[in-house]
Amino acid sequence: MNKGVVLIDADDTSITVTWPEIGKSSSSSNPTKYTLQYRAAMSPNDNGMDSGGQLTYHSLSTELATNTARKRNLTGAGHGFFFRVSATTKSQTRVDKSAMDYMGHAYRRPFTVLTMMEQSQRMPPPIAKIDSSAASPQPNSYVAHISWQPSAEPLLVGYKLQMRESNGTSSWSTVANCLSGTEVRKKNLTSSSGYMFRVRPVLQGETGGSEENLVASVNEGGNVIPYSSVSDVVGARSSSKSSSSSASGSEGLIKLFKRLPDSKLLAKGGMRSVSLNEAFNKVDLVFFYASAHWCGPCRRYTPQLIKFYNDAKAMYAKAPGRTTKIEIVFVSADHDGNGFRSYYASMPWLAVPFDADTREILLSWMKVKGIPQLMCLDGRTGKIYETNGVGRALDLARFSRYIGRDKSSIR
Repeated sequence: MNKGVVLIDADDTSITVTWPEIGKSSSSSNPTKYTLQYRAAMSPNDNGMDSGGQLTYHSLSTELATNTARKRNLTGAGHGFFFRVSATTKSQTRVDKSAMDYMGHAYRRPFTVLTMMEQSQRMPPPIAKIDSSAASPQPNSYVAHISWQPSAEPLLVGYKLQMRESNGTSSWSTVANCLSGTEVRKKNLTSSSGYMFRVRPVLQGETGGSEENLVASVNEGGNVIPYSSVSDVVGARSSSKSSSSSASGSEGLIKLFKRLPDSKLLAKGGMRSVSLNEAFNKVDLVFFYASAHWCGPCRRYTPQLIKFYNDAKAMYAKAPGRTTKIEIVFVSADHDGNGFRSYYASMPWLAVPFDADTREILLSWMKVKGIPQLMCLDGRTGKIYETNGVGRALDLARFSRYIGRDKSSIR
């Protein structure tokens, strides 16, 4: 198995990659962070080698806490893109390391995005779930149920299904070449990292495709329709630290944070991270704050929200048994990581990492059409009490009434 950066998914404007863990730290308080860079391929013969360090790479991040990342807004490179990664050093802003300090592609081929036409042909991602009703023949294994929407292609013959283990080294492998139905059970799954799945229609008269092309694309080539986007990871087993979600009583809320790397949010302006269970332990109300540094109304509203947050925290510290406990999560609508980091540095609350898919998932779930937006939710169930409190009084007593009590004042 080749060691290096591996392609997980791609569409017409983005590429998602993963890589083996590098210099993993055993200290949870000081986890390994990664520097990820990319560049456009220079020609059809470009194999990604840059021993002389002459080619210009662009830094995506120097603070990635997980070994998976998605680069968006990729356009204008007909020959594809190369990525490279290294463990972040103390000099996090330096980009002049030797090319030998970076890990490149596992296979010396650039990753390519799809055309708009190819993207429009893709099926929706399959739905993968653990099937607890089915017994797996192999001890200590589990069964996944995978289903997908039927394709409307007129020349449809069946469906090709692939899977990969959700780690930094595994490539895609084929489960079945031509399934007649729209669901299947996969037995004997054992990985604690879990698995992801993707599917494509098999059409009559397919020619020119090869699985060898899948190391660099989600399309086998020829007149073959590309694979769907990937399913959510199924079967991942939480560590002992994060397995006690019931202790926090916030299971309903935590379910909203799909695909959050390591199930951790940023805290202290990005200086540290906290687990979801720690973040929402015994929290009564949670606010999702959609905002961005480039937005004038946001910059005027944020200081008001900071005062509300600090006052509420101070009141709870004085009388935790008689005061509503709140938490705020920043869901950035910034256009780039630098804007996010400079803006979040001024905030005292939590944040979804900018590079996490969770951020865009939450923005979509919140149905953000304008910012700032302040959504109020139940800290345990995730029930929405207000879709947008901007423009209304930042009054803890008013919010507390949603949970059937007014514990906002100290007497």
